[in-house]
Amino acid sequence: MLTTERSSDGREARLEKQLVIALIIGLGAVVLAGFLIYSPRSTFDSQSALNWARDIWEGNLPNFGAYRAPTQHPLMLALGLLFQPAGDYGPQLMVLWSLIGYVALLIAAFRFGVLISGIFGGIVALGLLATRLDVAWLAGVGFLDPPYAALILWAAFLEARSPRRGGIVWVLLTMAGLLRPEAWLLTGMYMLWVGYPLEWSGRLRVLCYAAIGPLIWFSIDFAVTGNPLYSMTTTSRNAGDLGRSRPLATLPYYTLYWTNSVLKLPLSTIAGLGVVLAVQQRRRQLIIPAVLVAATWFSYLVIASGGLANVWRYILVAAIGLILFATYALTGWSLVDRGRRLRKWWAGGALLCVLVGVGWTATHLNVSKIDSDIKQRRQVSDNFRSIMVQPAVLRARKCGPVSVPSQKLLPEAKWAFRLEPPQIIPRSDTSFPVQKQGVAIVINPSYESRPDLNINEYAVDLSWVRLQIPPPGFKLIASNEFFLAYGRCAP
Repeated sequence: MLTTERSSDGREARLEKQLVIALIIGLGAVVLAGFLIYSPRSTFDSQSALNWARDIWEGNLPNFGAYRAPTQHPLMLALGLLFQPAGDYGPQLMVLWSLIGYVALLIAAFRFGVLISGIFGGIVALGLLATRLDVAWLAGVGFLDPPYAALILWAAFLEARSPRRGGIVWVLLTMAGLLRPEAWLLTGMYMLWVGYPLEWSGRLRVLCYAAIGPLIWFSIDFAVTGNPLYSMTTTSRNAGDLGRSRPLATLPYYTLYWTNSVLKLPLSTIAGLGVVLAVQQRRRQLIIPAVLVAATWFSYLVIASGGLANVWRYILVAAIGLILFATYALTGWSLVDRGRRLRKWWAGGALLCVLVGVGWTATHLNVSKIDSDIKQRRQVSDNFRSIMVQPAVLRARKCGPVSVPSQKLLPEAKWAFRLEPPQIIPRSDTSFPVQKQGVAIVINPSYESRPDLNINEYAVDLSWVRLQIPPPGFKLIASNEFFLAYGRCAP
């Protein structure tokens, strides 16, 4: 390598380091400001994990078999235990953890973009991922998916930069496998990749590394339920109950549909062009993103065909892998020798794609709706807590249980008021008899279709109108923006 080339590489490495530091500071400040301004509450899954962690903290076994409970995730339980001393701030800390994961994901995308096509590629990869607002929304409500994707992408980046490095890559993949079992496929593939050139003793060692995540997961399920495969089998049953399973023949369609729902059509098209260009230009740096896409799609098809839930969050890592291909499509021309016609045509096409993408974003972005959604999510929690302590509601609660339309409000009721069945009854659970007295919470019809309240989301609850009608003899005793409370004390 020439001295001037070494000098150029050194300058770019220093610039990359400076930009990473600036990104950590800048993105961290934006996330912290948003967190303090909106003070968001965590979503159903995260708050359930927090409740289970409190059970463990208090010396009790968690109830993984609660009505329509989400899947337990070992790393979420560990975080829930870590956040227990924070008391009522625990749900906010769950969101903060997800936001930190989102920042880590953006920085990983930047660094992988730099690996693909220099600083220019890093900036573009960061911009493309940051403008996928669905991903930011996941972080803003405390889903585990942004941290999971960050763990996977950092492992992929470190491995791409130094093949078969092991060490930190094993740690990251194991942590990811404690959030989603889909990571076990990537861990298994990495075991084969690392173990192939080793002696049998080395292969046995990497097999033990790959087994850590599944063994921890199975052990927790066995300790709590007596069934080491409880999470896998129960998730399948819940997916059917919640109307999230799909016929096998439709899964290829849904795989592409959900991927495009994250990327949006212009970026999906650009990513497809990036795949073609990467193959034509033999860009080895994009082999690992290709593996991420293929493995994620494959695992999605396996879990969905096995009766597990199929939702767009499960293909997030594939979408991020395609964002890296789109990055190459938009910036790869900078790697072509100056003066070549390909460079000029490629740069012109990339500029056109950028203009189309900017136009699409500008015409489809609704900032006021995003702001309203974030604010209302916190207001839902505040309104529920407020109506539950209204004097008339407190009096009626002494007469009988509280009923809510479906499972959506159960984690909030348990966290805030320590209510569990039969103290609180989801009216969608037909195993309970019709309520005779107590309190019946009804969702304000103007908001009942919101994701955090929606009671007509699932096939099993097609009789959602019935769930919004208070039991016979109940009278309106309190109301606020999101909820109506009906009560009855039988003589």
